[in-house]
Amino acid sequence: MTEEPIYHRKESDSQTVDDAKKQIASQEIWGGPARNCFFSDIPKVKAFSKKFDRTTERGIEFTTSVEPDRGTRPGLVYWSGEREGVRNEDDWAKIKVQIKFCNQLEEIWIADE
Repeated sequence: MTEEPIYHRKESDSQTVDDAKKQIASQEIWGGPARNCFFSDIPKVKAFSKKFDRTTERGIEFTTSVEPDRGTRPGLVYWSGEREGVRNEDDWAKIKVQIKFCNQLEEIWIADE
């Protein structure tokens, strides 16, 4: 069996401690429309396509069986559209995930294997 890729989101204005708590509880990641220079009205779950440096960065790592969108730049992945594994509700794209690690909380959170 092939191991699923690890994705991560670093702590930021769009990846807060409260977001991390909700993600661990729901085992879902949500994403809204892009608000930066790539402004869009299409909601997308956004993440980086590797583990992060746990010694210098704070964030959350996860796996998912949902394939990311095709054609994104290296190192960055999106999940968008109405397709298998991606739900769109209330202007949010949502995917089911398995949270593996989070160091955004008071105590480091590691999934039971």
